[in-house]
Amino acid sequence: MDFKIEKFDKYSDSRGDLIVFLRDNDLDKKYKKFGQIYFVTFEKEGSVRGNHYHKQWREWFGIVSGRVEVYLEDVRTKERKELILNAKYKSYVRLEIGPYIAHAFRNTSKNASLLNYTNLPWKEGDTFPYEVIK
Repeated sequence: MDFKIEKFDKYSDSRGDLIVFLRDNDLDKKYKKFGQIYFVTFEKEGSVRGNHYHKQWREWFGIVSGRVEVYLEDVRTKERKELILNAKYKSYVRLEIGPYIAHAFRNTSKNASLLNYTNLPWKEGDTFPYEVIK
C-alpha cells in the first residue's frame, strides 16, 4: 500500500510546540511541484472527514490539535491499515498517502485539526467517493 509514516521531533516549551511539518529535502524530486496547503477541522467528537481517494494527488497529513483515527484502504488491492494521529504524542507523525489510497479520519477528541499538503492543486474530477468507514 502506498503510504508512509514518519516520526520526527517537536520542540515544546511553556509557550507551546514548534513543529517543522515538511522540508524541501523531505520530498522526492518528482513531488517538488507545489500543489496546495490546507487545514481540515473537526468540530465535534465522532465527526468523519474524507471517505474518498484521488488518482493523481499525493498528500501529506499532520495533526495540529486533538486526536483522530485514520483508516486507509488501497482501492485496487483492498489492503487496509488503521492508525492514530495524536497531537499530544511526544514525537510528531507525518502521514504520506499516495494515489488510489482511500482515506478517512474520525475525530476522537472534543475537536481536532489536520494540516495537509498536496503535490498538485485541487481540480474537479480527482476526488472519488469511497467509504472506508461509516
